[in-house]
Amino acid sequence: MEAIPYDELLRKYRKKPLVELEGLPHKLECGRQDIEKIIPHRSPLLFVDTLSAVDFQNGMIAGGRIMQAADPVFSGHFPEFPVYPGNFTVEMIGQLALCLYYFVNNQRSSIGPDAKPIALRATKMGGALFQEPILPGDEVILLAQKINFDAYFGSMIGQAIVRGKVAVVTIGEVMILED
Repeated sequence: MEAIPYDELLRKYRKKPLVELEGLPHKLECGRQDIEKIIPHRSPLLFVDTLSAVDFQNGMIAGGRIMQAADPVFSGHFPEFPVYPGNFTVEMIGQLALCLYYFVNNQRSSIGPDAKPIALRATKMGGALFQEPILPGDEVILLAQKINFDAYFGSMIGQAIVRGKVAVVTIGEVMILED
């Protein structure tokens, strides 16, 4: 696998979305119960609420999350100015990318009856830029695009967009533990 130009990609996508939502050809209507069929995360650490569109040919996916003001993380991070933690935002984008892996790997725009969560381990964080705070009540648009997927590793770039701005852009890699 060739080296990924992390800094170049992070700079390129720090201001503009990876894709316009209208540009994704397959619309999805997947909620948390559907998402639990394809990734191993569960509440309170399941950070993706919906999957809205996918383009498995070009390796892109869109999803979302509503940041509930009652989420206990806001009471401690930080009490005077509650913001969603950056590491949780990176995890949120990573979970969306795992959903993308399912759709790309299966070349389908729906979740099959035999779907099961993928076994994996995070292996590398290529970088992250934190540019806008994610606040209680925000509607977060999540985007992810594959950089490289093979039988052993998956790498992606992703974004969290709030109030029309790229709040976070990140690159990560996971090791796939099953075939």
